[in-house]
Amino acid sequence: MPADAPRDIDMRPPRSALIVLAQLAVALLCSDARAEVPEIKGRAVVGDGDTVLIGKDTIRLAGIDAPELGQKCRRTGDIEWDCGLDARRMLAAMIGDRPVSCRQLHFDPYGRILATCAASNGDDLAAAMVHSGYALADGRDQLYLAEEKAARLGGKGLWSGSFQTPWEWRAERREAEDE
Repeated sequence: MPADAPRDIDMRPPRSALIVLAQLAVALLCSDARAEVPEIKGRAVVGDGDTVLIGKDTIRLAGIDAPELGQKCRRTGDIEWDCGLDARRMLAAMIGDRPVSCRQLHFDPYGRILATCAASNGDDLAAAMVHSGYALADGRDQLYLAEEKAARLGGKGLWSGSFQTPWEWRAERREAEDE
């Protein structure tokens, strides 16, 4: 080949450099995403079985639905009990007087913050509520289904008798108000 003949020069960076750049980009995106997720920490006041207040923020535990305050369930022997109040008590007992840490996911249609929240020991409060049987997995998110199955099989909380799902109970109340 003559000395002045054009050569095909591969201008692509080495494959290893591309891999390193891709890993760096992923790391930066992940760290930025984590930094952008608002974290809310503090002492929590329990509103009901799936809602807490930290400071001025009303936070709903994402992925679950607990009975409403005033909602009644039935235990074996057709004994009525205030399962909504017991769900609230269960969440309050899980939190105690220790701080809670929540990671905001988004807002619900009512303007409440939807978040994953952890007790001071690191336990996922939503998972614990479903596992105790005092909340149901929200089927839309497909989270906590294993915890719900374990609670159901163990006859825990709501599963110790019969109950109306919280969403059905709320719908009935809305229908009654509309009449």
